[in-house]
Amino acid sequence: RMFLLLFLPPSFISSTAIPQLHPLGESTQRINRVNGPLTAHFASWLEDNGYGSDDFLRLDYGDQGSYGGKTSDDQEISFTPVVFIHGNSDSALTAGYYQGWTNTIQYFIDKGWNSASLYATSWGDDNGLNAELRTHNCETTQRLRRFLIAVQNYTKSDKIHVIGHSMGVTLGRKIILGGKITASDGNCDLGAPLRFIDVFVGLAGANYGLCHCIVDSDHPTCNHDNGYWPGDYCGDNAADQCGAAVLQYPCNGVKYSTFLNDLNSDFDQLAKRVVSAWSSVDDLIQYGDNIWGHPTSLIVRSNDKKIYPNYTHMETKESPESVRDQYEWINRIK
Repeated sequence: RMFLLLFLPPSFISSTAIPQLHPLGESTQRINRVNGPLTAHFASWLEDNGYGSDDFLRLDYGDQGSYGGKTSDDQEISFTPVVFIHGNSDSALTAGYYQGWTNTIQYFIDKGWNSASLYATSWGDDNGLNAELRTHNCETTQRLRRFLIAVQNYTKSDKIHVIGHSMGVTLGRKIILGGKITASDGNCDLGAPLRFIDVFVGLAGANYGLCHCIVDSDHPTCNHDNGYWPGDYCGDNAADQCGAAVLQYPCNGVKYSTFLNDLNSDFDQLAKRVVSAWSSVDDLIQYGDNIWGHPTSLIVRSNDKKIYPNYTHMETKESPESVRDQYEWINRIK
C-alpha cells in the first residue's frame, strides 16, 4: 500500500550512511548532519513569551527535532528569516530515516547564513506506519502557526520566507491564510491571514488531493473533511480518470475535501512570491503529479514553477538541484 508522506548553536557536518530501502520511499544514500535543537537564546525567549507549552524544541528527537535562533542578544540577523515546514513522517532535521531540512540548511550555512535566520520545528512523528493517520487537524495547524508567528516576533523581521515540502505545503498554506478547519480533534478558527510572508516555496504538495485516496478512502489522511480526498468524479470523468493527464470529458464540479476546497478557493494573498515545484515521476504522489488533468502540486496563483523530470518525492526536497533552487528562489536569484 502507498502511504502518504506529506511531509542550534553553530552547526557542524559529518557523513552518515543509511539504508537504501524503506517502506515509505527512498532517501539519499549519504547525508550531511546539521545539529540543533533551537538555541538556548531562542528557547529562553519562547518560554518568556508564552510558548513554553508548544514544545518547539522537540527534544524527544535529541538535537534533530528543531533548528534556529540567535546565540546571544548581540548576534545580528543578517538575512530574511526562513521557516521550513516538513512533511508527513519527516522531521526538522535527520531524526529518523528521512533527512528533514538538513541538506537545505547546510547549503544556506555554506552560503554564509546561520541559525539566526533559519528555523524549523518537528510536528507529528517520524513513524511511517502512522502516515495514514495524519490530517490537517487543529492541534497541528495551530501549533505551526504559533511557531511561524513566534519566529516573526522573535526576529523582529517585517517579512518571513516559508519553504514547505509535501504535507508541509498544505499545512503551510493554511497557517498563513488562516480561517476555519473542521477536524477530528474539533473545529477551530486559525484567525486572519498573516501578511508578512515574502516568498513561499511549495515542494511536492498535494494541493488538490491524491488519487490513491480513492482506493484508500478509509485512511484518515484521505478523509473528506481535512484530508487529501480528491473527489471520485469530475464531470463525466469517473474515478479511474483521476490521474489522467488528459481527460475524456470536460472537468467541472469536482468535490475535493472541504479543507482543500477552502484552501484553493481562498483569494487572499499567500505571499508576495509563490513558487511551486514537483517531480513528474514522484513515487508517492504518482500519476505524473496529475489529478483530473491538473498538477496537484501547482499552488493556485503561483508566480513560478519548476518540474523535475526524475526525482523521487523526497529528492524533490533534498537533491542538490532542489536545495540550490530553494536558495535561489527565496533570494530572488532566479
